[in-house]
Amino acid sequence: MTDRAVLRPLDAPRSLSEDAADRIREQIVLGGFRQGEHLKEARIAEQLNVSRGPVREAFKILRAEGLLAEEPHRGTFVVSLTAKDVHDIYEMRAALEELAVRAVCRRRHEPEVMARLRSLVGELREAAASGDAAAVSRADVAFHEDLCALSENTRVHEVFLRYVPTLRGLLRLDEQIMPSMDEVVRQHQPIVDAVEAGDEELAARLVREHCLEAGRLLVALMDPS
Repeated sequence: MTDRAVLRPLDAPRSLSEDAADRIREQIVLGGFRQGEHLKEARIAEQLNVSRGPVREAFKILRAEGLLAEEPHRGTFVVSLTAKDVHDIYEMRAALEELAVRAVCRRRHEPEVMARLRSLVGELREAAASGDAAAVSRADVAFHEDLCALSENTRVHEVFLRYVPTLRGLLRLDEQIMPSMDEVVRQHQPIVDAVEAGDEELAARLVREHCLEAGRLLVALMDPS
């Protein structure tokens, strides 16, 4: 392992494996660990000041997100996301969600559809009010996942779900790119308003702009040049 990646020791009392995954993920996405780099449980555990158990569980989490790969008899290696990977993922996400929100607009008269969208924005608002960036990220993913589910287009929802682990990993960095947590709510409320008004073109444009801007900010974080 190189000495470029500096992992801060853990001090939070919540799940150590999740905390360890957060720290390792951050270094993978920001380039502290390089593509193909061999990560050793013992070295990571020493840097994080924890036993090897949480690190082992953290590796499992990151393998599920596609950020680590296990090679038999060789160990665990980094599968880095490049800035282009992130750009491509968010372009795909924008196209998926634009298709989804158009379908949701056509279902706006079904009471459960608008009730669910309002509830999702309410969860975002509560998370922002709590000042918990991780809770805002979870509520953000839930909003977009449910938007795809409400479209009743199973293919759109399946493709979105395939990338949820990676999106969750990227959204963990939201606190570094988020102008403010209240701003996240302000970005989502107009989408719900446009759906409720039946303005399909506006809803599609807002969703696309929201997704592409999120991708642009993440790419800028990963590649400041």
